[in-house]
Amino acid sequence: MRLTILGLGLIGGSIALAARKRGAATHVTGIDRTDVVSLPEARDAADTLVDTSDDFAVRAALRSTDLAVVAAPVGAIAAMIPEILESADLVTDCGSTKRAIVASAARSHRARRFVPGHPMAGLPQGGVQRARADLFEGRQWMLCPESCDKDALERVQSLVKSLGATPILIGADDHDRAVALTSHVPQILASALAVLAENRRASVAAGPAFESATRVAGGGEAMWRDILSTNADEVSAVLETLLGELERVLWGLRRDPADVGPVLTLLERARTVRARGRGD
Repeated sequence: MRLTILGLGLIGGSIALAARKRGAATHVTGIDRTDVVSLPEARDAADTLVDTSDDFAVRAALRSTDLAVVAAPVGAIAAMIPEILESADLVTDCGSTKRAIVASAARSHRARRFVPGHPMAGLPQGGVQRARADLFEGRQWMLCPESCDKDALERVQSLVKSLGATPILIGADDHDRAVALTSHVPQILASALAVLAENRRASVAAGPAFESATRVAGGGEAMWRDILSTNADEVSAVLETLLGELERVLWGLRRDPADVGPVLTLLERARTVRARGRGD
């Protein structure tokens, strides 16, 4: 299979490395800006590199590929998808939210050749310099196939499996609702804790628990502006529910004497959830 990746950052670069290492692609073309394709790590990731400023070469790469993967910020993906579908036979993406991208793809008469996707993998910092061939091993890879052709889904599922990930089928609405809780709100909470600890000069007492809780703090502005603006309704709904949980804990601790019952109940519920997840 000839694979073309638009966006050689952490995710796109890791797809390229994994596809070549695992034999999932016979040829990998990477498309990105001049400053990216000139990096030695980009040259190591792909067989052929194309500068985004070369429109003719970009279109030629898309026309000759079996599968195009768009690994860019959500806003850029939504803007590019209709045009990419005009050239590539089959397209998938790696956007962190799906509704805006799906709506954009729907404007194309070839929308059924698009399989929305989102690999649940990453690192605190991005860039092709940090790309890893094993980034997707054992990870879930969400696919939202409501409006795509059956063969398109099967081909993208095959790629996902060949990269070491497990494809999970989910609707775009359900996807955005889920990642608001599992990814987007945790980014906000981690960042708030990191800033609060610095402001109160408490970082000196930070241990493994704090480091784990704040590992993802401070995500890049370009990526998170798009994520939060396209999923603001679901993120705000999760924050509202979370505030209700925290308020119960807060008012208990403010009592005199303190009532630790609400927080202990919360901890007990969490232990039950974690034990269920481990199969205890």
